[in-house]
Amino acid sequence: MDPLAHGLSLQFVTRLADDAADQAAFISGWQQDYAQISCGRFSGRLDELCLGRLQVFREYSARETYQQCQPWQGAIWFGIPAPGSGERLRFHGRSVPPSAVLVAMGGTDFTLRTPDDFTIYGIVLEQQVLAQRHLELFGRELPPLWLQTAAVCLAPDTHQALCGQIAELLALARQTPDSIGRQLLLDCSVDALLLALSQSAAEPLLRREGSSQRHWQWVEQARQRALQPAQNWLSVEGLCRELHVTRRTLQNGFQEVTAMSPLPFLRALRLNQVRRLLRSPVSGQESIQQLAEDWGFASPSHFSYDYRRLFGETPSQTRQRPRH
Repeated sequence: MDPLAHGLSLQFVTRLADDAADQAAFISGWQQDYAQISCGRFSGRLDELCLGRLQVFREYSARETYQQCQPWQGAIWFGIPAPGSGERLRFHGRSVPPSAVLVAMGGTDFTLRTPDDFTIYGIVLEQQVLAQRHLELFGRELPPLWLQTAAVCLAPDTHQALCGQIAELLALARQTPDSIGRQLLLDCSVDALLLALSQSAAEPLLRREGSSQRHWQWVEQARQRALQPAQNWLSVEGLCRELHVTRRTLQNGFQEVTAMSPLPFLRALRLNQVRRLLRSPVSGQESIQQLAEDWGFASPSHFSYDYRRLFGETPSQTRQRPRH
């Protein structure tokens, strides 16, 4: 059955978030985890247009985030940072050109380290639909590079035109959703994307060798540790012993992948974990001090200061919000 059959209904939604973890749950069918890593109150927005298993969206976040993302199985995701948003973006642990199209396969994880005031457009569809449209447009099979995690660099004017076309499609969907049919959706998203990519140069990102691969592994190991409650704080010395590296080498690896030093990055992850629990209905019996201690924050005053500085509110104010 054609995943974009005529009988499927088109849906357009806008969702607003004041918390990074909430925004992570917005995109239909994805598995995601977002952590806020720059200071200030978070605000985010998602405009999503769906027709069956074809998604077109625009996502905005006001604060820097570290995102672990996985599109639905069988899909392929193309992410296009909006003009002016691609500076300082890291995709899968590496810097990418501001006018790049990011590619990732469904069912596999990728990471984004996003800057402040960041907007990205996304197109997600079945791999078979992409292959079919490419064959219809160009009379040949898809390039193998488009079926792996990669960054595809567009010319600035091509990049800007593609973003403008997706923005117009989303604006039309908001104003007059009944005017958008299957063919218009394909023409204005998938075909526009394929035509832009056909003019591009590409840089594979999965072929990690040497230091780049090791840096990625160090950050992932440390991140997994930070996402588990532990009363003993993660120290740089302890990480160096576990990973068998020097302090300078560890610092360089974290800077490459996260654009941060190890301790501030891991502290932000754990503060985000405490925030999730404070906003969860199942954690109301534990005191704020106990939650902080469970996640390695031994000093209540230092915890409160760090928490308020990162999120723009006190732990008590977070707990008093409506819970999700």
